[in-house]
Amino acid sequence: MNIQNITALTEQLQLLGFGNTSYQLLKRICFKPDQFYLSQKIAKGRDQLVCQLFFVREEKQNLYQLIYYDANLQKEIAISDAIVNGIDVTELDKQMTGIDWQTAFELDEKKQWSEDDKPSWEKEQKIEAIVDNLKALDLAENGKTISESLKLKYWAGISNLELAVNSSPLKNKSEISQRFYFFAGQPGISVDEAHRFLQNRWLEKQIHAKRKLTEEINGDGRNPDGTPSSDNGLLIKKSINNSREVKKSKSKPN
Repeated sequence: MNIQNITALTEQLQLLGFGNTSYQLLKRICFKPDQFYLSQKIAKGRDQLVCQLFFVREEKQNLYQLIYYDANLQKEIAISDAIVNGIDVTELDKQMTGIDWQTAFELDEKKQWSEDDKPSWEKEQKIEAIVDNLKALDLAENGKTISESLKLKYWAGISNLELAVNSSPLKNKSEISQRFYFFAGQPGISVDEAHRFLQNRWLEKQIHAKRKLTEEINGDGRNPDGTPSSDNGLLIKKSINNSREVKKSKSKPN
């Protein structure tokens, strides 16, 4: 095993802002894979930066190199303060905060429990109650989006998610990602630089979305839901009246 290579990679990642990853690298490199990924989560205020670092082994020198990393900026998801279908959304949000979901979704975890020892299965009972409430929200017309927002807030980035609902429309609104490559002789993009870049892209995305919404409202006389805009409706009515007056004047004899 090339310990110097692991040390060099660790130092490179620390300079980029990924913290101490030496043992994670050691655990993966000891299996001598041709390539592997390393996952990192970094809190950025109320947001989260989830990174997948990709390494490849160079066979001749038996050295691993960092080729690129994918950075996914997950913006904080705001949960509405409401009671839907009898479910207090704020209270449900609080209950979900108290669960270690990464551990909860490790379905192969082995643990001793007894039906007479309630504390040994109390956590699972809380999870069941949370899931029941999420399903109750799903049944309400105005609750499905709230349910998906909560799942996305607490379950994003967890690999074992066969129980989760695909929330791609919400993911598109709250996440943005970019791949950053590394080239020989260049230091590469740091975590802070990647965060600033993605934050700028996300703000740009919001500006485009607002501009598109404005164009939909003002462009064809209709709101985004297909109903006529009141302002444009008045303009259309005025245009029709003007057109009728022109026709009348043309039909009068000289």
